[in-house]
Order: sequence, then C-alpha cells, then structure tokens
Amino acid sequence: MKKRLLILISFFILFSFGNISSYGYNTNENPQPITVKLNGQPLKFDADPIIEKDRTMVPMRTIFENLGAEVDWIEDIQTVIGYKRYKGLSEMFIKLKIGDDTMYRNGKSFPLDSPPIIRNDRTLVPVRFIAESFGIKVDWEAESRAVLLSYDTEELQGTKLIDDISYKPRFFENGLKVMIPEYWQESDNSNKFGYKDEENNIQMAVEVMALETPKTLDEFTEESKSSIFDEYKDKIVFTGSDKININNIDVNVVYLKNSSITPEINQVIYHFTSLDYGYKIRFSYYSESNDSQLLNIISNIVNTIEISGVTFNFDNEHYIEYGPFFDYGMNLSSEIYSSMQVENEFNFKGTINEDANLEYLVVSISKENEKSEFKIPVLNNEFDSQIYTPFGLGKHNITIATPKSQENPSQKIMQFSIINASNQNTRYLIPSLLVEKDDRDIVELAAEITQNAEEYLNQNDKAKDIFKWMYENIEYDIQGTNDTPRSAKGVLTDKKGTQEEIAYLYAGLLRASEIPCKLVKGTINEDEGTYHVWNEIEINGKWIIVDVTWGSGYVDVDIDSDNITKELDMNYFNPSRDEYEKEFTEIVNLKY
Repeated sequence: MKKRLLILISFFILFSFGNISSYGYNTNENPQPITVKLNGQPLKFDADPIIEKDRTMVPMRTIFENLGAEVDWIEDIQTVIGYKRYKGLSEMFIKLKIGDDTMYRNGKSFPLDSPPIIRNDRTLVPVRFIAESFGIKVDWEAESRAVLLSYDTEELQGTKLIDDISYKPRFFENGLKVMIPEYWQESDNSNKFGYKDEENNIQMAVEVMALETPKTLDEFTEESKSSIFDEYKDKIVFTGSDKININNIDVNVVYLKNSSITPEINQVIYHFTSLDYGYKIRFSYYSESNDSQLLNIISNIVNTIEISGVTFNFDNEHYIEYGPFFDYGMNLSSEIYSSMQVENEFNFKGTINEDANLEYLVVSISKENEKSEFKIPVLNNEFDSQIYTPFGLGKHNITIATPKSQENPSQKIMQFSIINASNQNTRYLIPSLLVEKDDRDIVELAAEITQNAEEYLNQNDKAKDIFKWMYENIEYDIQGTNDTPRSAKGVLTDKKGTQEEIAYLYAGLLRASEIPCKLVKGTINEDEGTYHVWNEIEINGKWIIVDVTWGSGYVDVDIDSDNITKELDMNYFNPSRDEYEKEFTEIVNLKY
C-alpha cells in the first residue's frame, strides 16, 4: 500500500514538473511582434508596441498623428496631451501622466488600467484609450497579435468638403493648423505642398519663425517684403496689399509678381503673428494658370487658418488646456469638465507656481451674443472663487486668461463649456472687470450699510440706503484720470470717482446686496460728444433709473471750477423715465 502511494505521489510530481517545463518553454519563445492596423493598414512605429498589464502600449506621437490629432509632451510634469477636432463627435482633449492611473478626457477623470510609461527613451501610451477617445472601434486579433482600429475615414481625418473639393487638416509648428486639398502632394520639405496638371501649377509654403524682438504685424510684414526685395531686386514687382481678419486673426496680405524664373509666377503671401511667433503662408502659381480657380482654392485654404490658443470654435469646442496652463504650473482642486451641469455658478479653485507672478486671472463667459468678464484674485499662488453662468438655460463658453498689460498681451490658459441648468438670468448680479461685487471690502460694506435695517426691509429701501451712503462718502472727481478707469474697488479705496466710476461702485454694492443693477450710458443732448452714466436697478421685477452723481448735486457742473455744490436730491432715485431720458440720445447698456 505504501509502495503504491509512493508511486502515485511520484507520478503527480512528475506530471506537475512536466506542465511547468512546458509552460516555461512557451514563454521563452520569441512571440510574434504586435502590430497595429488602421483600417487594415499597418502603422509604422519607431519603437515596438508592447503588452503592459494586458494593455497594448504604443509610441505616443505616432498614434496621435496617425489619428489626425495634435500631441505635445510636457517634460516638467511628464505629461502627454492630445487634442483633436473632428466631425460627428465632440472635440476631444486628452491628458495622461507617466505612471498615473488617472487619465482625463475633456477635463473629466477616468481610471486607467495601464498608465503611460517610458521605455528606451520613448513614451508609450495605451492604444485603446487613445483610439476610443476619438470614437474609433478597437479589436484585438489574438492569433496574429494585432490591434485593429477601424473608423470612417471622413469622420476621423476631419476632412471638409468645400466647393466640391475635399480638404484635409495639416498641422505645423506652434499650433498652426490649415486645411489643404486632399489631392495636393507633400514635398520633401514637410512645410510645402502643391499640385500640378496641364492647366495649373501651384505651390504652398508655410514658414513659422520665432520673433527675437516684439514686432507689430505691420513691422513683420514690411521686414518680409524687404527680405524678398533684397533677394530678387528688380525681378520683383509688388502689385497690391490687403488687411483681413480670419478666425479672429489679423492678417496682412501681399501680392507680387516674380520674374526670376520663366514663365513668370504670381505670389500671394499671408502674414500674421501670435505672441512671439510670426507666420507666413506663401502661394506661388504661374501667371498662365487658371487664376480665378486657384485664387478660390487659396481663399478656401486661408479661411481655415487656426492657431491653438488664438482661434476658438465656440459652437463645438468643449475643453482644452493651453500651453500657459502648464507653463504656470496650474493645478485644479475643483472638478471641471466638458458640459458639466451647474446652477448659475460653480467653484474654481487651485494653485499656480510661485514664479507665475499673477495677481488675478481674467474669466470671460459667453453665450450666443452675450458676454461678461470679471477677475479671479490670486493670493499666495492660490485661487478660490465662483465662476458664474449668468445667461440662463444652456451652454456657456468660458475662457480663463492672463491679464493684458502694456508689456504683455493676454494669454489663454484654458477654455471649456458648462451647461447651466437654471433658466434664471443673473447677468446683472455677477461681478465684472470694473464691478467687483465679490470683493471682500465691497461685500462687507454692503452688509454694514444695511445692518441696522429690519429683516423685512425691502430691496427698494436698501438701494436708497446705499444711495445715501454714496452721497455722504464719495466725492466727485472733476478732473478724472487719463489712465485706466478706477473700478468699483478703486473708487472705494480713493473715496472719489468720475460720474462713470461712481456708477461702478453703486452697482457693486447693490449686486453684493443681491439687487440686480446695470450701467447705462447716454449722450447729453445739449453738449454733443459729452456723455453721462447712471444705473438701473430691478425692484420687484421692474427696472427703475437711479442716478447717484446727479442725485448728489453734481448737475451741470463747470469742470474747470473747484466750487461744487453738493446736495442730496432723492428725486434722482426712480425719476420719471420719460422725463429723464429726454436729456439724452443714443442710450445704451454698458457691458459691465
């Protein structure tokens, strides 16, 4: 019995080792290389795809570019970002970080089975996540070890039919994107494209250059013309010029004839600048070519020019973080993502790098033809404020940017869309660049002015109390200022302001008291070119006129006189609209 048991145990041990040996043999074999096929065509990578945690990983740049997307690598934070606009699916902004198992699609976080890795100096990303983010079907063919990507060509490539010609996007340095006819051929120089047949011969050349010193668009254009003249001398004849605006980009156009070759060629050069870069797109074609047809194609191409951070499609764009987001080391503590639903406002909280040197951020909110701007303070490299969606039910497009100064233009940091679920229009309750209703001093003062009021005190009486406080504490600034106007906070600090600046502070105190208030401007009838600014406030659903400046005695004042009669006149709180507005022409609501 013991002998039989020993034989049986030996058999099981032998069988087990046999299985282990067999499994080990298979793993030591060189497996078939992994391939990735896009609509049946194998993609060529500069590093072999690998399997990591049961996920296929591929070199980031090749996969993004083959899917028609822009891709960038942020070295300081080891982060990959990709961005693509295409038909039939919302625009997609993707962000992944080396070793981080959280990835982002249009700002929204998702868990990641296999985070990006670096192997042999190549950044590898999970192909399934990238492809499916762009609406591409992904299959795995185990027998051939192939990842199969399938898509509708027109959907993926973002091709666009213009005048019965299919145009395809091309990407260049520093965020430049242009749509080019699909049948055009790319030359050995990746910045040159063209087409030639029996009737036409056209070439397009794109040049992007860093500007060593700041230049205006006109200066950049004149330098370009000078360099052309220096090269060709009397072979060049400038035949005209033009100034146009394309997708919010100012463009200088130069037309010329070049007889340095035979036959003579016509050239059209489009010049534009953005931040520290100058862009030139030059079209050259023989004079004997079909001029009207080629000019039409050139026009179609130029009208598709986009620069990341400058142009923006408010109808389709949903979420994107621009270069300054990473340059300033911005980190968001509050969750923000594309088409997030809110009720009139949401929190915007986070940090920036210590060397960012920003006192505040500028927020722009737009919906259809309505737009508002206000500041978000940055204190000790932190920001924590509300962003408002004031224009009622529907999508609001939001831009976060740096302040504009004489030394530096404003830079876009990020843009996204938010869905407001409330049908309440809070346009005249929110802060603006000149009406900082969220400022702590203004909020505390508004509460202090009405602190002795009974709980049942209505908004009409609160507005009157603030009116009287303004009369008692704010002086009219006769001379005004040639500099940037004081905001509501500036008037409160200086305890004086022009008639327009006084209206800013009154609006700020009222909005801080949850009383809707707007600013209105009218041209005075008796004095052509002279204007006056007052407020309108909403009480019980009705808008009434309130004029703090004239209600403080500053009516028909000789601005050269230092003797001003100051006298409280409450008749300017809710005067007859018909009688009041007879004094003015061209009455308009100000954007603040």
